[in-house]
Amino acid sequence: MSTSYFGTLLVCMGYVLSLASVRTESIDFDQHIQPFLVRRCIACHGPDQQKGGLRLDLKSTTMKGGKNGPVINVKQPDQSAILQRINSQDPDLRMPPEGAPPSLDERLALRRWIQQGAAWPADASNESILYRHWAYQNVISPTPPPPGENWRVQNPVDLFIQHRLEKQGLHLNPPAEQRQLIRRMTLDLTGLPASWETIQSFEKTTSPSAIDQVIDRLLQSPHYGERWGRHWLDVARFNESQGYERDKHRPNAWRYRDYVIRSFNQNKPYDQFVREQIAGDLLEPVTQDGIIATGFLVAGPWDEVGVNQINRISRKQVREDELEEMIGTLGQTFLATTIHCARCHSHKYDPIPLKDYYRIKAALDGAHHGDRPIPTTEERANYARARRTIESELKAIEAKRTAEKKEKDATLNAAIKALEQELKELDRQLPKSYAANPREPDVTQVLARGDVQQALEPVSAGGLSMLRQLDYDFGLQPNAKESSRRRALADWVTDPANPLLARVMANRIWHYHFGRGLVTTPNDFGQLGARPSHPELLDWLATEFIRSGWDVKHMHRLIMSSATYQQSSAPDEKGLKKDADNQWLWRFSPRRVEGEVARDAMLMASGEINYDMEGPGYKSYTLKVNNSHFYTWKDHQGATYNRRSVYRTHVQSANDPLMDSLDCPRPSDLMPNRSITTTPLQALTLMNNSVVLRQAAKMAQDLEQQWPNNTQQAIQSAFQRTMQRNPTAEELHEHQTLAAEHGLSQVCWVLLNSSEFLYMQ
Repeated sequence: MSTSYFGTLLVCMGYVLSLASVRTESIDFDQHIQPFLVRRCIACHGPDQQKGGLRLDLKSTTMKGGKNGPVINVKQPDQSAILQRINSQDPDLRMPPEGAPPSLDERLALRRWIQQGAAWPADASNESILYRHWAYQNVISPTPPPPGENWRVQNPVDLFIQHRLEKQGLHLNPPAEQRQLIRRMTLDLTGLPASWETIQSFEKTTSPSAIDQVIDRLLQSPHYGERWGRHWLDVARFNESQGYERDKHRPNAWRYRDYVIRSFNQNKPYDQFVREQIAGDLLEPVTQDGIIATGFLVAGPWDEVGVNQINRISRKQVREDELEEMIGTLGQTFLATTIHCARCHSHKYDPIPLKDYYRIKAALDGAHHGDRPIPTTEERANYARARRTIESELKAIEAKRTAEKKEKDATLNAAIKALEQELKELDRQLPKSYAANPREPDVTQVLARGDVQQALEPVSAGGLSMLRQLDYDFGLQPNAKESSRRRALADWVTDPANPLLARVMANRIWHYHFGRGLVTTPNDFGQLGARPSHPELLDWLATEFIRSGWDVKHMHRLIMSSATYQQSSAPDEKGLKKDADNQWLWRFSPRRVEGEVARDAMLMASGEINYDMEGPGYKSYTLKVNNSHFYTWKDHQGATYNRRSVYRTHVQSANDPLMDSLDCPRPSDLMPNRSITTTPLQALTLMNNSVVLRQAAKMAQDLEQQWPNNTQQAIQSAFQRTMQRNPTAEELHEHQTLAAEHGLSQVCWVLLNSSEFLYMQ
């Protein structure tokens, strides 16, 4: 016998022996078996191909087996071919043939399932298990668990959380101290630290409604929209340049950023917010905001050179790439679904056939990149009036030139040229926004393997067939108008029966409050995404979101008023041992603030912050145009450049050393979950960056003016501005010594570099 045979035999014997100690609890098909089969088996043994004649997404074909006979033996589980193949060490026999082998938990679960009879759910007998994924099921609000002994319950959120904690042998941390809590809430909702005066007032209050009053006040702040608008811009891949080799600046893209901030401040119903971003220019009455909102569709990079090249086939290929980016962003942002993976073939893991991709493409096929006029009614009337006047004059002069046969008359030609220039200037004066420019598209055809030269059957605009709650057929002809297609898509996405829309946004809101979502892959609820840690809570939140009229601020109040949110971030030995990642939320996870928050907090501490809202952003670079656009970072100074970081002009190739080191993403990247790193470069940048050094110096100068000849009081005030607390006696002594030796600016520099300043507790 070969060495490989003995190796395989020993591994299998070890595996079988390990089963003796495995618990015999019942296996849940949808939780344990369906995800395993879909992730590991369906690509080769599913509806699209059946290698070895084996199909594993249907009960009947799974139990029947393939060309070599049955693969499941419930009487002798260890004789099941499927178990033998996933346990094999022979590379020619093991399944799946590529990638990491199944984990021990997966193999044990599959074995226990077979041992317990290989039961399938009664309602899954004749349907592919691809459709049984949790995210595609109806959103049904579960009843919150009853409260347990010694639970701290402030709303139903706490019931779900503490029910799961109790199962894990854990419990909530004690409540956070008041200073810590109000700092957390203020950073969370506005992205700015709480003022010292606000903290003092909050600590003195004894009103039971004090926390609710703080939440309401913060939600009414215009800074709320700036904070949560920045979150949305991450997801929307907001870009103010084209990218690619020329990276041309988009001077009117900022209007979409302002639209997002306004929408959050107005508490626009989320379904309306979504509908506007897909088809706002088609919704009556058409408004400026409706047109601007469609900037979402075209916010990503655009190959302007590619779409204007001479070769027709290459142009079509570039346009297909452009639409894939648009479809991918729409799918991930609103539905947490990777629709774009089905461009060349049916999705390997999620039930998205090739044709569904092209249905969505047909709905968006008329949307193009570019600036678009957005005049108000009055501006439109004035423009039309002025244009008629100029065109009338132009027509009269041209008629005179023709009648008198004076085509070469210098005076008449100069007058014509001047009027034509006036028309161009008139067009330039119209306010514009970088938004979706609609054009009537051709009939959309399915492309074999995404190849523009292999067009197959025509398709009409439609949705995803995997969502059985909705009709994916929009009832349109393949040659339907562009307006009908995109409006129908907006209605389909925002249909209250859509099981993904509310779940996805509820998870995003939770994610930004706690640093991680109930689903830790916010842009992918599919088979390759994470399963929810608290599925019942997620559905309860989604139901509550819809019931509230898609009220985002209501969701903030609900989450932030819970004991779960208000608990301390202090470490606990038992909690760290059993749940180091804090998956079950036994404490509030401390986390470093984002780059924008760190910079804004520095400006606020120095007294230099400029709270001006809206309008074109500040440019932290110099620009040189020589065919391409070349951006060079420059630390400009002045009030304009001290605006909040959300107003930084966000272009592809303009690097900002401070923001980049603090993990601010490239504008073209969909960033539903920012990286939080701790690196030597980050520490060195915070120590040496000119922005940080200048704010430390400005802060010291301001404190010296406020407290002349009183270093102790100046240091106390510095702590209040940065840490939102007074220094301890030891800290005060140490910083007084530092100030005496190196000056007050060095004290301020130390505080701006401290972990306490840069972390939300």
